[in-house]
Amino acid sequence: MAGSKLFVNNTGKDLQVTLFIRASDNPANSAGTQAFRLGSSQQNWITYGTDQNIYLNGISLVGYFNGQVTGTQDFVINRGSSLDNELNMNNRVEFRYGGDSFQISTNNT
Repeated sequence: MAGSKLFVNNTGKDLQVTLFIRASDNPANSAGTQAFRLGSSQQNWITYGTDQNIYLNGISLVGYFNGQVTGTQDFVINRGSSLDNELNMNNRVEFRYGGDSFQISTNNT
């Protein structure tokens, strides 16, 4: 079964999200990307990868507002790192915007 997570946008901004999918369980291997839009205050279950490629290697967020583009990217380097665990051991990903940067948090529903 492919990977699936609930993505929640609590930033107050429209987002373009890109998921970086891992091939097998080694962070050095890539299985491509999947991009989707998430409107302000929107939440969606997103299915990504394949039965063999269910892990995420990273995430990219881009927000468009006030005549500017702001974004952030996070990538897994080592299996078992805090980011690896956050992205791959939880099924809910929440985005917030505070001050001048995005925050990403995860938990299980």
